[in-house]
Order: sequence, then structure tokens, then C-alpha cells
Amino acid sequence: MDTVFIEQVAGAADRHVAEFLATRDDDVPALAHRPAMAMLLDLVTVYTAPGSGFHRQEHLRGAMDRCLDRLEALQGPTGLFDGTNLCSPPDSAFTLNDVCLALRLIRGLAAPDPVLDPVDRRLAAIVDRSADAMVAGGVHTPNHRWELCAALAQMNMLQPRQDILDRMEQWLAEGIDQLADGMYSERSPLYATAVTNPSLLTIADAAGRHELLDHVRRNLTAFLPWFNTDGTVESVFSRRQDQWMSFGAAPFLHGYRRLAVQDGRGDFAAAATWLGTLPLHEPAKLLALTRLDPWLGMALPAVPPSDGAASLPLPLVPADAALESCGAYRFRRGGAVATVFGGCDPLEPGVGSGLATNPTFLRFRHGSAELSHVRLSRSFFDLGPFRSQHTVRHGSSVVLSEELTANFYQPLPAGKLRADGIYPLEHEGRFSAGMEFSARPKDVHRLATQMTVEAGEGEIGLDIGFQGTRTAFALELTFAPGGELGGVQPGAVPGTFQLVSGTGTYSVDGDVIEFGPGLAADADAPAAYNPGESYRYLAGTNASAGLKVYIAGWTEGSQQFTFRGYTRPE
Repeated sequence: MDTVFIEQVAGAADRHVAEFLATRDDDVPALAHRPAMAMLLDLVTVYTAPGSGFHRQEHLRGAMDRCLDRLEALQGPTGLFDGTNLCSPPDSAFTLNDVCLALRLIRGLAAPDPVLDPVDRRLAAIVDRSADAMVAGGVHTPNHRWELCAALAQMNMLQPRQDILDRMEQWLAEGIDQLADGMYSERSPLYATAVTNPSLLTIADAAGRHELLDHVRRNLTAFLPWFNTDGTVESVFSRRQDQWMSFGAAPFLHGYRRLAVQDGRGDFAAAATWLGTLPLHEPAKLLALTRLDPWLGMALPAVPPSDGAASLPLPLVPADAALESCGAYRFRRGGAVATVFGGCDPLEPGVGSGLATNPTFLRFRHGSAELSHVRLSRSFFDLGPFRSQHTVRHGSSVVLSEELTANFYQPLPAGKLRADGIYPLEHEGRFSAGMEFSARPKDVHRLATQMTVEAGEGEIGLDIGFQGTRTAFALELTFAPGGELGGVQPGAVPGTFQLVSGTGTYSVDGDVIEFGPGLAADADAPAAYNPGESYRYLAGTNASAGLKVYIAGWTEGSQQFTFRGYTRPE
């Protein structure tokens, strides 16, 4: 066993539990079912862990009872738990997976324990009441299938039933939704770490479906190039809510550590070593898993020597990486890291959950200086920012292209006229109206935008070409907070800046990103971001957060820009 790692996890688990008992124990009667059970699992874990300062501490009994009271109150007559998605089988599965983990910890003890005996009975009753509904219930996202199967697999371990096994096999027969590049269909680091990978590990161990581990291996391999030196992992290509987040990488530790040990993989060991330097995610649950998973707490295999790429957080990450399924590419050159994204899903008819719609097409980082979002707005019928429709890579360059169209409509043909003037309500791509758009002749307006992103040594070249309607554009550069801008002037929108000539700089602790050239200010070419009518109509936005610099101009010909990273001499 890796005693240093186990002690690290146990110490973090103790601090987490101690903080909860000191500050939030009174909140238990108001908790939803998932956090109430997560807390109970944490309490059971530290109570049963020999290396914990809470080991066999009977004063935890009261906190355990309060969590159990809350769970029983929230378990409805169907056996499922009520919450945001009402009595949802997959949402209940999240809680029941933790119920089963706690029961497995208790039943793995060498002898009965008077504090835990009532916990065992009450949790077993919760599992029993839920079984029929979990067997019969449905889901509403791709990853829910695997969370539900993980719960069924663990429930069958504890209370074997053939219908539980049959239902699990029915879900698994659909096949795991893994793309050719190793990403799952949702392309989400959040759901890969919170749901799909841990669920597949659980099913493999609890139901003997060891072939499912290959999916976890492929997914973890796919994510290796996408970690950042600041402890985050790239998520701009996600189809879920983490596409808008700076997603911390710590939850990946469980998967990399488990398979590094089981498979003897040095690249996974390198990832686990680096992830172990970050604040631990859900440390008490991780401690529970080290007790139930014999691989997780064992010493890591040797990490191969680094290739000398000082900018990388991991030793074995390639200089270039690609996720062809979503047009995402990463280039590491001369101490800089650039991420290009051209895989947005079509927005029909507008904003929708479950789609990758983040209009950030470029990120650039040099040391501590980060250009977190590069976006392009055009004043074209309020259709929103540039989102690539076609993405092609040629070596160190990526070509992104999009063509927008908008229509003016002519009078209806004589055969379509109605005496009452009431025509079918239709959505024509921008808005809806009772005008029977599909029956009308139309005048089509077009704007084509093509970008070429070229990765150089420590820099990125961006060539933007336009064809079609002449209108205003604004290139929005959003820098992570905490640095200083130079060479820019105040923008038209308070709190923003504009680059009107030469080059600008953004610097953090001596690390610099130089950008430009600027374009002359023009009051008719607004230096601002427009999320599009589908957001603005509901007073919403998808604007990014940070220091914003705009370069504004007109959609005529092409414009060339450069982003260069360097470090000032001390």
C-alpha cells in the first residue's frame, strides 16, 4: 500500500468532516438527498477507517442519525428520492450508489459495531424500498444509464435479484456512447469524472464486466493532453454546462490512479502524481474507495522520464493533440499552449441544453498569462457570434469556416393568400411569426467567415477572411483576471478596452501575451460582444468573464492578427 497517499487522503477526509460538524451539522434537515447521503458516507468512512482521527468515535452517532432521518423523509412512496428532477431514477441512483458504498464498508468490518448496526439496517431498508422503481425506471441523459447500472450492480451485490441483473444488462446492451477519439458523446470532463468513468469502474468490479474498463482507459487517454498547468482541464468542447466553466482537474485522480496501478501504465501514473498535488476532490469518498478497491491505494508504477517540455504539467503529453469528433486541437510550442475549437453543434432553433455552443474558438496561454477566450461578433441580423460549421486541420494550422444566411421575404403567391389574413406560425431561423415563411419567395443575404489559425513557436497567427455582406465585426479578447493591460484605450462599454493601433500586452508576473495589430476606432463599428437574439430576447447572455479588449472593423477582405507569448527578463 502507498501509506503516504493513504495518510494524505485520510487527513483531508478528517478535515472535511471536522469542518462539516463544526459549521453545517445543523443544516442536515434542509439538505437534499444527495448531499445528505454523501455526508453520511463520509461519516461512516472516517468512523471505520483505522487511520482516521474519527475512528470509532461514538459522538458521530448523532450526525449519522440526522442524515438517516433526512434520507428516510425524502424517500417517497415509490422508493425513489424527491428532488429537482422529482422522483428521478438516475438522480436516486447517485444517492443509492453512496448508500451501497456505505453498506459495503460496514459489512466489510471484522465484527459488528453497535454504532453502525442501526445504520446498516436503515440503509438496507432504503435499498429494499427502492429496488422495484430502480428496475422499472427510465433516464433522461446519456450518462444516467451508467449511473443507474452502477447502482443496480451494487444493489445486486447486497440484495441479489435476477430482475436487477436483467435490467442492468438491458441498459448495457445499448453500448457505451464512446466516440472514436475516446470521448463520450457528451464530451464532458464533469460527467466523465462524476458519472461515466466511476460508474463503469463500479459495474466492472461489482458485476464482473471487466471489458468496460477499456472504455475508461480510452477516455483517460483522450483527456491526457487537455490538462492545464493551473490545475484545470479543458472543457470548451463539452456538450454540458462545464463548457462555460473553468473545470478543476482533481476529480480525475481516482481513474488515473486505479488504472495506473492495475495496468502498470507510466503515463497514467504521471497524471495521478500530478493530480495528487492538487487539493483532493471529495477526500472522504476517495478514502472509502481505497478501502473497497484494492488497486486504488497501492503504490504507483514508475513514471518515465520527462521529455523536457517544461510547459507541460505531465511528462508524457504530446506536443500536438486532436479530438477529431469535435474539431478541437491543442498545440504546445515554445512554452505556449494554444487550444482551437471548431465543434459547436447547430443551434436549431436556438439555445438548448445538451449542445456544445461555446463560441470561444481560441485560447492561448504563456506561463501565468492566459487569453481565455477569443470570440468574433458580426452585426449580421443578430445571429450571434462566429461558430465554425466546418473545421479542417493541416499540420500546424486549423481552418474554421461558417456561412450565415438571412432572408427578406417577398409577398405570398396568389394561391397562398387567405381572406382572413391569418397564416401559419413558423420559425424561419431567426424568429417566429404567423407569416407562412416557407411559402414566400425570398431574398437571401450571406456572410461567409473563414479563419486560419496557425501555430508557431510560442505564438499563434490568426487570419480572418470575409465574403458577402459588408458589416461591422468585433474581435473580443478576454484575458483571465489578475494581470495588467498595456497599449490599449478605454472602450465604448464601461470596463472594457479597445486596441486601435499597434500591439497590446497582457502581463502576469513577468509572463506576457502580446496581441494585435489594432484597428482604428469607428463609431459605426461597435466594439462590443453580441450573444445573438436567442439570448438577448430573454435578457440572457453567454458572455465570458475577465478583462475584455476589442478590435473592431469591417467585414471587407481579410485581417491578420498575432498572439505571442514571452517572459520578461528578471
